[in-house]
Amino acid sequence: MNQRADYIIPECYVDTNLIETLVCKAGCNHQKGCNQVAKVMQEKFADRFAVGIIDADKRKPSYLNSFNEIASSEHIKLFRHSARPHFIILVNPAIDGFILSCAEAGSVDLTEYELSPVLKEFTAQTKNVMSNKDSRFKRLFKSMENVGEIKLMKDIISYLVRTTYTASNDDLSAIFNIE
Repeated sequence: MNQRADYIIPECYVDTNLIETLVCKAGCNHQKGCNQVAKVMQEKFADRFAVGIIDADKRKPSYLNSFNEIASSEHIKLFRHSARPHFIILVNPAIDGFILSCAEAGSVDLTEYELSPVLKEFTAQTKNVMSNKDSRFKRLFKSMENVGEIKLMKDIISYLVRTTYTASNDDLSAIFNIE
């Protein structure tokens, strides 16, 4: 994808890096926090297609109550708004734990990327404001693009970018069942 995808709205820096590395090379619409993602979807994309990517925080945005779950895996739940062309990808646990779990599943050694395999230290690395441009993460994500749920995330977003308003719940559910 060669043009900026403002309708893809991740909530944190490392999510943004993951999405831009694997799908939206020209950039997406980074927001700070799940409530801000929900606000941008409701206000700036009220009648337009949008995909929010948020962590499964203790406090979920109330906007999520207007969505229905389409499919889920160990770490990813996909929701579709009941009336708007909006989707939310909920990552559980938060993105740092998700990445560590995927690295473990793919036997990827994070130290080869100068990243910590210890959750607390890894989280500190992902929370850095520059993690959205950090080449260590870009190299890591490129190496993991066909690993388990990283591939699932890439496939879901790629499908939604391709189909936007015509996305089918059956097709989306099928993506979850390919694993």
